[in-house]
Amino acid sequence: MAYVALVVWICLIIFAGMGVYSLLSRLIPPRWLNWLLLPGTIISEMAYIFGCLITGGEVRSKILPSKGEGKKAPGAGTAAPPTDAKHAGKFAGPMVASMIAIVACGIAVLAANATLSVKSLTAGLPELPSQLPQSWNGFWDLLRYQITLLEATTETLRRLTWSNWRVSTFVYLTVCLAVRLAPARRPIRPTLAATVVIATLAAIVAAVSSRFAYVLSDIWPLVTYVWAMLLFLLAATLVLTAIVTLVRLIAGKGAK
Repeated sequence: MAYVALVVWICLIIFAGMGVYSLLSRLIPPRWLNWLLLPGTIISEMAYIFGCLITGGEVRSKILPSKGEGKKAPGAGTAAPPTDAKHAGKFAGPMVASMIAIVACGIAVLAANATLSVKSLTAGLPELPSQLPQSWNGFWDLLRYQITLLEATTETLRRLTWSNWRVSTFVYLTVCLAVRLAPARRPIRPTLAATVVIATLAAIVAAVSSRFAYVLSDIWPLVTYVWAMLLFLLAATLVLTAIVTLVRLIAGKGAK
């Protein structure tokens, strides 16, 4: 059941990343946004291109668009690095490539945690439930938990020592990786299928080898952290977008 919950949370992380990217692209020129998220963009796009190539596909793209390119991206509705790939298979190829991109971003998050670990940040958040709600009351409890997690994230970020380069670098890198984990220009269905495959393989490996039996419990705080950061960014960008839209409406009305 814990691995089913892992699939659900990773899917929610992907959707939250798409939402954050879409909202930010309305506030920041997409070309500059892609540069701002450069570490995550490079890892995600390079891993996806590698996955396309090993599955027999063809790639004709740039990791970052030139000026004026990629003004509209399918799915996200915003500009994005144009990974134009022709896969050998209609579904298996994109799924394998998406799986490699997800694993690459996940490994990068683990590497950032290993080298720049900020324990007060990753350990200071209430962990996500590893079991899905099985009742109506449990569903509402899970929704109330999101408010608690958002409050805890805000308070934790406020208490961080941002002058410490390890803290600021860790937050920046993990945010870039979390946002670019979302398939802004790639098909969403193979990406969601890839999360199921990853969780299934992880469950099989954990069942077969006792050495990996506790991997899920070890990475769960990082899953919580990534979701918490995206939840915070989603709420913050929603509020900021609303304020900017209101100001533009008032300015436009005043101009008349």
